[in-house]
Amino acid sequence: DVTNARAFEPIGISCRICDRTECHQRSVPPLERRLQVTPDERGVLPYRVG
Repeated sequence: DVTNARAFEPIGISCRICDRTECHQRSVPPLERRLQVTPDERGVLPYRVG
């Protein structure tokens, strides 16, 4: 429903330059952000963006 503002999902132009850190559609990590990998945690992504 394109008339429902609550259904709007913002997307970035490229995963490598997108600022959305908790995006479930992210295919690659961002270029200029530090990654934190914790093997004992499970989240939307296999790493945290710092």
